[in-house]
Amino acid sequence: MKKILIVDDQSLNQTILEAYINQYCEQHGETMQIKTANNGVEALVLCQDEKFDLIFMDILMPHMNGIEATKHISQIQPNTIIVIVSTQGDEENQIQALRNGAKDYFVKPIQPDVFKHRLDLYLHIMGSSRGSVSTKQSINPFTNAIFCYKTTYLLENEEDLAQLWESMLTTIKDNVRTNFLSDLIRFIYQLSSAMLSKKVQPQIIMEENDAFYFFSILNTKILPAQKITQLIEKSLENSVYKLDSNLLSFQVAKEFRAPQPQIKLEIKNESKAEEIIPQKPKEPVTVTYKKETESLQKFDFMEPEDLTSLELKLNELATQFMWMGSNELNGDDVDQIVNAFERTSSILMLYSQTQILGIAIRDLTAIIQKDETMFIEMAPQMSALCKSFNNDLIIWFKSVFYDGAPSVNYMDASIISNIQMVQSFLSPSEDVSLDEGDGFEFF
Repeated sequence: MKKILIVDDQSLNQTILEAYINQYCEQHGETMQIKTANNGVEALVLCQDEKFDLIFMDILMPHMNGIEATKHISQIQPNTIIVIVSTQGDEENQIQALRNGAKDYFVKPIQPDVFKHRLDLYLHIMGSSRGSVSTKQSINPFTNAIFCYKTTYLLENEEDLAQLWESMLTTIKDNVRTNFLSDLIRFIYQLSSAMLSKKVQPQIIMEENDAFYFFSILNTKILPAQKITQLIEKSLENSVYKLDSNLLSFQVAKEFRAPQPQIKLEIKNESKAEEIIPQKPKEPVTVTYKKETESLQKFDFMEPEDLTSLELKLNELATQFMWMGSNELNGDDVDQIVNAFERTSSILMLYSQTQILGIAIRDLTAIIQKDETMFIEMAPQMSALCKSFNNDLIIWFKSVFYDGAPSVNYMDASIISNIQMVQSFLSPSEDVSLDEGDGFEFF
């Protein structure tokens, strides 16, 4: 029997979740034991005495909040699936909870159909034991030495694609090669979209160990292997992957590895250069690496008033896109988004260094204005993409003007690609293609 713990300081929220679980059990003939706790301290005490398979954890609670409770419980019961239940607009706490051991999150108010679908997925994941690194059979072909748990994404529609995008961007840890990972997630998104267009359900499985993440995509045999390979070589430079008849897997390093020092040979007798064999130095060799951060710089080409206005507009868009995910938009909402886009675009287009981004945002604004009704209808499916696009813009803004960046345009490709995907939602009549451009074509 599966044991579930609901942690929330509001009894009404406990009752609602318990009712959803009981409804699921009645529909699927399951039996589950459900317990409740009113705060993180009570939850921690319960977890010290008994094992739970699944925990639904609120964040804002007295005595001990959900983030701290998640951190401690993950250490005591590493195999337990902890799911955060938080309020709209609480993204920073959601991310902190995910980084401290939570595996997923819901935003209140929870939709019963969505909850039951995800509960079904959690029960599927519970079937595999999880814990420290082991040699249990993995999905990826690189290694069996992975953490036992696997995160599985079953994609049935465009909404699932959007949830996949948001989930991956918020759960992957900071020590991954961020730019490459963003490109990889975008590739997985587009590949899955192409598979769905052929009525094939993509299944994405994420595994990990101390050094790597492993992303595996099943059911790829519906697509030409040669075409997949060509796209990977084109859009994922220096990626490590394996492709067989029905499985595509990527290996992504969790941290950068410094290059190995090279010993420069001093050839004294050029006529016998080919006979020289490198010798181990007698004295210790000190190798000094130039830190990557030394190549970063802060840019100051933008006027202070434009800089302030741009930051305000990006934050305004972030608020609007959070609203898109769980609330129905109206004409006034769209007007606010369009106005923020127009101001953002106009500022960026004032400066030669940022004109490319300005033009891309201007073109997106024109599409939204052309068919406002379509934008409103597609808003729930596009919310994750829009948030990702705006998050990239905010990261770019902070890096270029405050923290330091390798160049002004270092994130242009990522941001513009996100914009193009939002545009593709608003142009449903256009087929997804994989040709000489950025799309997918598997014919």
